[in-house]
Amino acid sequence: MTAVPGIRASYEKEKLTFPITFPLLPMVRFYVREWAAVSGLPRDRREAFVLAAYETACNAVLHGGGHGLLRLYEHHGALHCQVFDQGPGFFADADADAEAPESCGTTTDSKRGLWMVRQLTDHLKITTDTTGTVVSFAITLPP
Repeated sequence: MTAVPGIRASYEKEKLTFPITFPLLPMVRFYVREWAAVSGLPRDRREAFVLAAYETACNAVLHGGGHGLLRLYEHHGALHCQVFDQGPGFFADADADAEAPESCGTTTDSKRGLWMVRQLTDHLKITTDTTGTVVSFAITLPP
């Protein structure tokens, strides 16, 4: 992977961790796409994974205190993404099989992004406590 000025990514075998801030959001797509390609995720699933990671990172920056941390790793035949932030949290009550939320115009609290992440991935877990929120999702690798 190519180094990019302004971002310090920590590489280990099957793991990538880097900070997320508003100026670094465009790099989320680049790093996640490259990492998922090297990990063997087919293109269609790779783009779903990239979109889910980008949406989750944007949520962390916009609603979670302006910054966060994105962690990618492979475990038990799946690619995992975790996004950590220090925001106030929210109630993660949307059902994975629920219909898409109604359009809320220009509001930023529509929950459409998290609904989309649920639809694009095989697993989604949202944990909120007094220290912030962790959004974790996974997509299964092909056999």
